[in-house]
Amino acid sequence: MTSDVQPAQGRIGARSLVIRSLLVLALPLSFRTFQFFPGMLYIQEGWFVLCCVFVIFVYPFWKLRNGLRFSRFELYLLLLITASISVAAWQAQTVFGQPLAYGLLSQRALVLIAGWLIFADLLRAGIIEPEDIEASLLFLAWSTFLLFIAIRLLFSPMDFLEYGEGLVTQPAIGIEPSFKLQEFFILFGVFYYAARGIRSGRARYYLAALILFPAALGGSGRGIAISAIIVFVFILFRLRGLLRGIVALTQFAFLTGMLFASSYALFPLVISARLKGFMDAFAAVVPGTVSQDVSANARIFEALTSIPYILAHPLIGNGIVSNQWDGGSQAAVGAYFFVADIGVVGILFSFGVFGLLLYLWQYRIAWIASKRLSDSAHGPLLDATKAFLLYSAVYSLESGICVWNADATLFFVALIYGISIRQMRADTAYAQTGGACVPQLPALSV
Repeated sequence: MTSDVQPAQGRIGARSLVIRSLLVLALPLSFRTFQFFPGMLYIQEGWFVLCCVFVIFVYPFWKLRNGLRFSRFELYLLLLITASISVAAWQAQTVFGQPLAYGLLSQRALVLIAGWLIFADLLRAGIIEPEDIEASLLFLAWSTFLLFIAIRLLFSPMDFLEYGEGLVTQPAIGIEPSFKLQEFFILFGVFYYAARGIRSGRARYYLAALILFPAALGGSGRGIAISAIIVFVFILFRLRGLLRGIVALTQFAFLTGMLFASSYALFPLVISARLKGFMDAFAAVVPGTVSQDVSANARIFEALTSIPYILAHPLIGNGIVSNQWDGGSQAAVGAYFFVADIGVVGILFSFGVFGLLLYLWQYRIAWIASKRLSDSAHGPLLDATKAFLLYSAVYSLESGICVWNADATLFFVALIYGISIRQMRADTAYAQTGGACVPQLPALSV
């Protein structure tokens, strides 16, 4: 397991150890992994303030020092931050009468994206190495896995209802509350080991992915599970080809059936409840009828509530209503309503068509960057990065994480963008020297 967590062979240097430690501290704060945990409120708010200070005071001097040269990715992030904060706050004031200050503060998490402005620069300049990022992400995958398992085994969600929807789901008739724990790092680990297993054919990597995967689901986990399975099937056929992919998929299906039968024999009530949840959600979405699933029904009613507002302001949306202002979005629309519950519909409600297209542009940037990379640069890190971005695009149909968790998705865009620019510079230098020995992009683990 040690060689997986530290892809680079041998002992790491002091500089690399410092960088990895800083990444392990900064990434959960920038992803807001523990934002709603007890005692984390002021720490997370302090990180917002620190990132805001960085945007206003540090970043301009950084650009002046480098000759005020802006990449397209940097211009995109600056436009995204500016437009999202200003337009959303203005529209919430226009449509609902919310004071401008509440609208601006409700979008304060967008300052976290500013960190990726300099992250891509540090990566392509060689100050941060891909191996450091890889090791840090895998450490976070396993550490959050262990932490979340311990939380679910040792604590009851009923004891944390006072912390609200951010940490636990609210109880309903026939439904017990459950912890809402962010799955991003664990899912990165799942995709990392799955891709490594597909490339190498080694069972130990598949086993690592299977161990991590259930901890990423939480609650019902229906949308996460379906989206992750779609991504897994895609990368399976992408890396192995059609015929070998079919053979491998058949083997996986057989293994999954055996695991399911064993799990059902050990935990029949839990597995039955999960199956019922999947069937209720499918019945609610496909025919559009009300099912016995309270969560699925709530999403239907929330989507219906949003339609008049979307039709009234289709281009730039209705803005973001702060939960701290006069009862929040529920009071504003007069019904149970959370935009993050209804995926693309919620994005259209808040930001309109222009806002949706602006946020979706991040995937075009990642697509273009991935096309620049040669086969020699590909490995588990880039495989997992692309898989996570594909997952976020698929899962955003239900959850809208490409908007509500853009601080996480844009990190992976910045990662693939920074590596691609770095390789382009290395290739250009190699061509200019006629093939002489020049610094190359460090080989990623394979």
